[in-house]
Amino acid sequence: MGEEETTMAGAKESGGALTPPPDPVPTPAPARDLYSLSFWDSEFRETRKVLGKTLALPLLYTSLLMWACLSLYWGSLLSNNSLGKLQVYAVDLDDGFLGKQIISGIQEAIATTPNHLNWRFDTSITSDALSRGLLTDQRAWGVVQVSPNASSSLDNALQHGVASYNPLSAVTIYYLSARNQITTSSKVVPAILAAVNPLLTKASIAHTAAFLGQNAGNESILRTAGACPQCLASPFAASQEDLLAFDSPTAMGTTMVGLIFLLTFTFSIFQLLHANALIIGAKLNIRSALFFRTFNALLAYFFLSLWYSLINLAFKVPVTRHYGGGGFLLFWLLNFCTMTSVGLPMESIFTFLGVQWAGYFLPFWIIVNVAGSFTSFELMPGFYKYGYAFPFYHAIEGTRTIVFGTKNHLGRNFGVLIAWTVLGLIGMFVLTVWQLKRNLRKGTHALP
Repeated sequence: MGEEETTMAGAKESGGALTPPPDPVPTPAPARDLYSLSFWDSEFRETRKVLGKTLALPLLYTSLLMWACLSLYWGSLLSNNSLGKLQVYAVDLDDGFLGKQIISGIQEAIATTPNHLNWRFDTSITSDALSRGLLTDQRAWGVVQVSPNASSSLDNALQHGVASYNPLSAVTIYYLSARNQITTSSKVVPAILAAVNPLLTKASIAHTAAFLGQNAGNESILRTAGACPQCLASPFAASQEDLLAFDSPTAMGTTMVGLIFLLTFTFSIFQLLHANALIIGAKLNIRSALFFRTFNALLAYFFLSLWYSLINLAFKVPVTRHYGGGGFLLFWLLNFCTMTSVGLPMESIFTFLGVQWAGYFLPFWIIVNVAGSFTSFELMPGFYKYGYAFPFYHAIEGTRTIVFGTKNHLGRNFGVLIAWTVLGLIGMFVLTVWQLKRNLRKGTHALP
């Protein structure tokens, strides 16, 4: 009764109407401790299903990408030891037996050696200047030149005891390492030496034997010849002359791996602009969005290419050696065009495919450019000549011209880079307009 009276009293105090007692407060479920589930717990089943898709499919895509990219690059090295497309010349300016013996010896070696250089014998090359021109004009990778009067110079030295006679004056091997330092040092020069040195040794032995046989009883002539011991011991040898040396070790960076870095930095600009577009993209009309995206990308490339060029200058890459102060500006412009030619097409592709595919496209874009540019085309299967149309090849060739003074193809180099830039701009404009109009139809701002 006491409890009932209390209830009734409470009801009267509240105005006379009876009110039910409040519901009991539900007791919350005990919170699970952090990191308490094992991978195979039943509560983790749905998460396991999601992980299967988010891990397995990307792994499959990455595996396919690896097969495609690495196969493409390893394929460029497949025929790297084949010398048959590396053109070199043998030039005889001698009027005696040495020139004839060198030329005939090389011709005989060609017939018996399966993997040999592509030797050319051009009798119209009648001067040292023409021999050098074959290299500077990039018609040959190397020239073996038998010097004028090489045979008669040795005979004169023996007859008059000329102690200053230099066997290295008999033959000169010309090459141009700035064209491609790896091809020249690892393929061209070793192959030329392997062909020529045995012939010089053979010619030296034959000449010394013939001289001693003819003058066996003539003490006066032998005594005179003894004043020139090298004339008898090793009368013929070859000197080497690099007409344009790859003499800047740090230039290896800007003609090879540095371009990969440059492309990677270009990719980082896309990520930055994409993040900004998510913030302000919904507020800009199509014209302003296009201007924002294009201007900011070009502005970023402008400054990054400047920093890249200044870093090369700081590390003693001689960009002003052949074009004076304008060489640096030319180098900067080349790097800027390189960034736009690889960056703007990436912007176009990512606008269409979406940022989730950017990590897959980047290694593909790098390998496609690298495979068609880092090795000489003469050492690659013909398929890789596609590199002539891609940015990296022209960035490398243009850099070699500016830094080392190789044959000038800068007009063609800039033309190809600008063509890729224009293609990227057109693709970016068209695909950005398509994406934004698509958003307008849906009524929501979204970026792929």
